[in-house]
Amino acid sequence: MPRVIMAWSKCKTEIGIATGSFSMPASLSSVGKIKDKSAVLEALDGDELSAKATGGEEVGHEDLEGGMRLTVRVIEPTNELYETLGLGEVVNTTDFNVKTHVPVQNFGVKVTPKNVGAMGITCPLSSVKCKPGWSDSEGNFLDLIFNFIKIDEDSNWYTRFKKPAPAANSGGSGVA
Repeated sequence: MPRVIMAWSKCKTEIGIATGSFSMPASLSSVGKIKDKSAVLEALDGDELSAKATGGEEVGHEDLEGGMRLTVRVIEPTNELYETLGLGEVVNTTDFNVKTHVPVQNFGVKVTPKNVGAMGITCPLSSVKCKPGWSDSEGNFLDLIFNFIKIDEDSNWYTRFKKPAPAANSGGSGVA
């Protein structure tokens, strides 16, 4: 039996401003440290349509595709991340004025697994919802919720990819 390579431990999450076309942004930046076991990719339920005849007999049923969502919790988010998301402006080297929690731009997102051979994902177009928070147990955090956008029936929700081994001349250990 082949060895299973686990993908979702210590993943790197990167974002870039969407280009308007259905291709990954050329420039991506890390969102920062992700809280352990907070990254979740899930399919959302779509609508169900049914037709019933007199007496309640079901004569037709159709399930419609729902959406896709990626959620991550960023630990101690930086002012640079808030600025990238368009949530406000830098005041000085330590302060940031938060003006909104709703990014106005769409983003591409990439999740790269730690282990070589494990599966990651790229989504070139998603809306982003931001939920900042703070607690005694978790400190300062920012939940990022990426709702994937599918332009038409022929486009993909996202692309799965295997993390490649580092190039032979890079001297890397294979762990990101």
